Amino acid sequence: MYSVDLSVLYFFNQTLASPTADALAEFLTNVHYWFPIYTLAGLFLIYRYKWQGVRMVIAALLLIAITDSLGHYLLKPLVDRQRPCAQLAGGEHIVAWIRLPIGMKWDQSFPSNHALNNFAMAAFFALVFRKRTVSIPLFVIATLVSVGRVYEGVHYPSDVLGGAMIGAFVGWMIALAFQSIDARFRRVRN
Repeated sequence: MYSVDLSVLYFFNQTLASPTADALAEFLTNVHYWFPIYTLAGLFLIYRYKWQGVRMVIAALLLIAITDSLGHYLLKPLVDRQRPCAQLAGGEHIVAWIRLPIGMKWDQSFPSNHALNNFAMAAFFALVFRKRTVSIPLFVIATLVSVGRVYEGVHYPSDVLGGAMIGAFVGWMIALAFQSIDARFRRVRN
């Protein structure tokens, strides 16, 4: 498995390397660039779906809090896998040829919280809306963000794959809970 991880990592981190890809990966993976998009999406949901939109936004915020905490405070310390960019005692990286266009990351590697969060959100809204016009773009974005972390040399592909699977499962579970609670709210209002 590790040899496959290294081969895929090499492909994205070395073979596809370019200044343009560096800038694109930085844009895709830096959450600060996404805040305006998240804000506009939340406002759109509230505008379009009124109180149901408010509940969707609350559920989405809760989902991110759950997946981010799950990855950062439980899974990463439990698995304790070093990142490919981690430095050994002699100063070299675990993966000697790693390229780091965004610099070092020091915490554990598995799972990728970027993959965890983005796939959770994609699965949540895919189940809530049940429309390809919503789910396909969300899963494409989640995939691009996740692959961007491999490109940047801060995650192994298996970190991203694990994060995507766990995130999609949590997103699906929260969507089921949301639908149940939302149905109760609608019954009470009618």
